[in-house]
Amino acid sequence: MFALVVLGCGVLLGLTGFTRFDPSAGTKAVTDSGVARVTGCTSHGPVSRYGFGTWWTCQADVVWESGARTRVTAEPDQLTPSDEDTDVRVVQRGENKIRNGSGNSPVYRAVYEPSVVLGIGSLLGGMGIGGIGALAVLGTVASRRKKAQERD
Repeated sequence: MFALVVLGCGVLLGLTGFTRFDPSAGTKAVTDSGVARVTGCTSHGPVSRYGFGTWWTCQADVVWESGARTRVTAEPDQLTPSDEDTDVRVVQRGENKIRNGSGNSPVYRAVYEPSVVLGIGSLLGGMGIGGIGALAVLGTVASRRKKAQERD
């Protein structure tokens, strides 16, 4: 049972890194850029579908270089409450792909660089660490059982 907990923790840590580096965004071109003003944020965590820790999902009013003005929901942790009352450069990635139930294409901080390599590497690393930890736990349990049988 403990081995499954160790494996699960490794996988969850890997998924946290996968979410942080957002490999799907790394394959999408920037379609528009603009300036955002945060209007409100919602906290998720300490454990959520985004991973471990506190993650922020913020709404912002954006003036796009294309001239449009929209209210958007940024991707998790791209904007935070500390960004309120400041102008933040943002970009949209993807071609009108709507996700996270936000009603808008994915919006990221302009200085954020998603990474396919780091995202997939985090997932595989977490699974590997969790798997090795689970095998170590199982090996320790099996060794103790064998020693106990030898004593009897």
